[in-house]
Amino acid sequence: MQKVFGDEEVFMAEEVVFVRKASGLIKELGPWSVMSIGMAYVIADGIYNLTCWQSYENPGAFYPLSLLIGFIILAFASFSIVFLTAAMPRTSSDYVAVSRTIHPLLGYIEAILSWGCHVWIVGALAYFQGWYWGSFLIQAGLATHNKAWVSLGEWMSADVGFSIALAIIIVIIFGLVNLFGMKVFKGTLGVLVGIAVIGGAVTAGVAIWSLLVGPGAIPSLWDATYGAGAYNEIVSVAKTAGWADYIAEHTGSAATWGWPGPWSPMATLSACVAAAYAFWGTEFANYAAGEISKPKRSFLLGVVGAMAFIFIYYMLIAVPTLWTYGEFNSYYNYVMYGGNGLDAVKINPQQTPTLAVMLASLIGGVAPWAAIIITITVAIWVLNGLPVYMMVPSRISFALAFDRFFPSKLAEVNVKWHTPHWSILLTVISSIICVFFTAYSPWFYALSVVTMIMVRWLLSSWAAMLMPYEKPEAFEKGFTYKIGKVPLMTIVGAISSALMTILIIIAITQIAGDIFSLGWFMGWIIFATLLYGAYTAYNKAKGVDIEKIFREIPPA
Repeated sequence: MQKVFGDEEVFMAEEVVFVRKASGLIKELGPWSVMSIGMAYVIADGIYNLTCWQSYENPGAFYPLSLLIGFIILAFASFSIVFLTAAMPRTSSDYVAVSRTIHPLLGYIEAILSWGCHVWIVGALAYFQGWYWGSFLIQAGLATHNKAWVSLGEWMSADVGFSIALAIIIVIIFGLVNLFGMKVFKGTLGVLVGIAVIGGAVTAGVAIWSLLVGPGAIPSLWDATYGAGAYNEIVSVAKTAGWADYIAEHTGSAATWGWPGPWSPMATLSACVAAAYAFWGTEFANYAAGEISKPKRSFLLGVVGAMAFIFIYYMLIAVPTLWTYGEFNSYYNYVMYGGNGLDAVKINPQQTPTLAVMLASLIGGVAPWAAIIITITVAIWVLNGLPVYMMVPSRISFALAFDRFFPSKLAEVNVKWHTPHWSILLTVISSIICVFFTAYSPWFYALSVVTMIMVRWLLSSWAAMLMPYEKPEAFEKGFTYKIGKVPLMTIVGAISSALMTILIIIAITQIAGDIFSLGWFMGWIIFATLLYGAYTAYNKAKGVDIEKIFREIPPA
């Protein structure tokens, strides 16, 4: 800033609270992009894998009811962040809102937890691409009577070296997609989501068709795909390997194997954690909120559109599949997912159970082309989520660095592509490390990362509940609807806080017995707290006004 006193010019340094006066990001995203981000993020392993696996992980569950409960809980959590983002449309808006409304340390903890969770998700789902594409080749080989494809698919599904190499290639490719700007990002995402939606229509059509043919047709349809005796082989192997004892051990009765048969309320409640995981992410475009044009309108329309599409799609593929297969789904997952009696399986190919596998197995002997589309569709749904999963930690790094609580280099924005290139590079490197973690110990902290993200929603729900009173000037810039005298934002935040508290309690009880999962969860919280303390001390030593940073909303 320049002031003039007579003939003397005096230059006074204008205080810069953040690392820069402007973010350097540009607004390229609209409602369709927000919706695509939500769909790509959500529709993946959560529905395709966990729907089947709950018959083993939570035997006795009425899983469609778990999905409904999970959807309701996540809907309130998502709308809490919709309110926050409308009021504070900045990069990583949940972190910005929590740190400014509740306390900077809590905002920092939830941001670091989400960062750690997402680099693991990128590494894990990139690694699991070997499973999905292997499953596709198995079904394609069966449909075309090509044994070489089946063998190749089985190898791809099981070979650790191949999955690691494929994962690293995929991480690098989508790292470049993130680097080359939001136009490339949203264009790539739009094409992948469009292809997946077309394949999803075929998937839903086959699921509805299964209702028409009914459970009685399942044995012959299964045998038509895998060979005579394949259906009975699974039933026989499962029973011989102790299936009934396993169910009884978990539910008290071998008859309580789960919906559409007898089910357990406790197992259904326990399965809500997996169900919530299946729905998380409809609002995750909020991490790029600073790059959304007309954020109030675009973010609301995009999130609501994503929620509606996802819920309808989930119900269309999950409910018919579970109902039609009935008890056989439990047998199959006990053998193929649980690995019980697997050495005795001779007719059926060994493959990871997913909704895609179950539906393709029904149609493979009748309409092979449909089986091929179903299995390639799930691979594409998981694949198209990866650029979004990588966007999340890169924007968290950027937001923390912009607040001077992460290396300032990570807040730099590429002049040509307007993307945080150093943050993207950090995401790529960290995700590749997590590829190796996943390959050699894939599940020991899977549940803990789900719990880590729940902390984000709980704190964001608190922020939504409190913002109208703690930050009224920000609240007035967002959605200000009221019911009586109480802001709708506060009501939604309060309900979400209660529901998310219950879900976190369930999740913590699930990881409490696993020292590795619990240690991973607590380790990230301790790491975030120590890092926050270190940056606080560093910034104070440099003369930075920390209180002023967290009083203000970062510039756009």
